[in-house]
Amino acid sequence: MPLKDKLPQDNLFSDEQGFMDALTGVYLGMGKTASGADKGLYTHDLTMGMLSVMVNNYPNASTSPLNDGLFANVSKFDYEQVGVKQEIRSIWSSMYNNIANLNNLLTYIDAKEGIFTRDYYYRVKGESIALRALFHFDLARMFGQSPAIGMNERAIPYVRVFSAQATPMVPLGSALDSCIADLIQAKDLLAKADTSKLNGGTSDLFSSYTQNRMNYWATKALLARVYLYKGDVVKAKQMAMEVIGSKKFPLSTSNVAVATASVRDRLFSGELIFSLYSTNLKTNNEALFNVGSGSPLQLPLASKNAIYGTTAPFDWRLSWFDNNSRGTNVPSKYFQDANLPYDLQNIVPLIRISEMYYIVAECENIAGNLSVGANYLNQVRMARGLNPLAPSETQDAVTLSNEISKEYKKEFIQEGQSFFYYKRLNKDLKIETGTTMQVPENAYVFPIPDKENEYNPQRKEVTKILFH
Repeated sequence: MPLKDKLPQDNLFSDEQGFMDALTGVYLGMGKTASGADKGLYTHDLTMGMLSVMVNNYPNASTSPLNDGLFANVSKFDYEQVGVKQEIRSIWSSMYNNIANLNNLLTYIDAKEGIFTRDYYYRVKGESIALRALFHFDLARMFGQSPAIGMNERAIPYVRVFSAQATPMVPLGSALDSCIADLIQAKDLLAKADTSKLNGGTSDLFSSYTQNRMNYWATKALLARVYLYKGDVVKAKQMAMEVIGSKKFPLSTSNVAVATASVRDRLFSGELIFSLYSTNLKTNNEALFNVGSGSPLQLPLASKNAIYGTTAPFDWRLSWFDNNSRGTNVPSKYFQDANLPYDLQNIVPLIRISEMYYIVAECENIAGNLSVGANYLNQVRMARGLNPLAPSETQDAVTLSNEISKEYKKEFIQEGQSFFYYKRLNKDLKIETGTTMQVPENAYVFPIPDKENEYNPQRKEVTKILFH
């Protein structure tokens, strides 16, 4: 039904541009939440904001008044506090709104295949299905139990149809299987599209900078992530190896993030398989790490030294910390330097090639191939200016696993992925993060919003269609 302030669907999908605009609207929606423009979904809550607070990336968050005290309450895992509850509800509704928009697009696309030029049909459909899997996967990782203990427990609705009809909750394992099925279909579609311009521009804007879209390689990388979350280490390793083997995302050979670089590439952007472009990034970053008054979110020197070490050779990731405009040392991955070229501006990492190496290292470790696993871990260490670990430092599965954990903590500061890593393995958050807060038993599981519990499995509310 065409709402007063929305485009009629037949008009929106009457030509190729309408489909591309609808898909672009979903990417824009990844940088917003229903709670307001000051908090982004993948540019705030699920990266530098909530999820990073939950793994103690910023110990002073526990006393911070920022975001109306949201982070202080998040650091305590107080999911019943009004502000936290509202933000979790906003994450849920924003994710499912994006999913509804994708399903609406997918409802029309096959009947209109003939209007598409070049490889756009495969690109639009493939990216849409892959994004649907991404959103469901992250919902399952937030609202489902740890796969280590709750694969058969109710998790989320997996919604594939644009409809006002209710979609019942499914167990975590079923949700993961649906993610995998969607990603395999998306991968096969995107294999027919040209994604060679990963971090460059062309005269065709829709084919440019596909690193900032859910491209073919990002779909494979996400499959590796999902397979590992499910516990299928054989297929997880296979997908990760295919991405590594593409050689499209080479590990850094020098510290391009260092302050003395002529063009400072703080994110090691050549290693990004999938990143999100957001013009709100500077605003989000400044609001947390360069505030005009009060204290920004920080990782104190003692904690930074404990994570990254204090002896030579120094970890290049120490370049991810700088003094802000008030002289306070803060995490600085997302600082927007004045001379940044376009391809380095306003990007948020969502999938890194380093994670593929970590996945292979973990899979080889589980298979008992310690030296092979250590080799993949060492390749990332050397790409961060560190010496490879000696065989004595990875002499058994436990020590290698511990070293992988250390690398996740170093690599994914401000990116949120450490929370999901700890949850997948059901690790003790208090021990892993060093938080002084009490960590409740339910810390890993976001509560389903009250309205959803009220209406599901007979949900009667119609998801609004919000095209940007």
